[in-house]
Amino acid sequence: MLKKFAVLLAFSSPFLALSGVALAQEKACLMEGSFAFGTAKTEIKDCLQNNGVPQKQFAETCDSLAQATTVFGGPAAKVTYMAACPAQSQGSCAGFFGQPMTSYYYKRDAETLAASKSGCMAQGGKWQ
Repeated sequence: MLKKFAVLLAFSSPFLALSGVALAQEKACLMEGSFAFGTAKTEIKDCLQNNGVPQKQFAETCDSLAQATTVFGGPAAKVTYMAACPAQSQGSCAGFFGQPMTSYYYKRDAETLAASKSGCMAQGGKWQ
């Protein structure tokens, strides 16, 4: 219970993530949600695996990515911290944002998955 409370506080007050001992064990953040663009609804299920980024920077990156759906008028994606990203992704980008992180993609249609691959490679990541 205390661990879940620490995670909740970390996202309601970003400065608390600095001392979030509970987050130190969490190496991945799963982001889930949806947004509408015109009449099309897009489901989001992405996971970011930390492979050496300082915990504060990792938590800030996860929070920023979760907020990206608000640009389209939707709610922020739900973030769940866990030990590792779920298996059986559709693809992954090692070296995400040029950092020691790997982004895993789930629930992508073919066009969006292809765009994710192109974006990964354009920023110097390795697509798998």
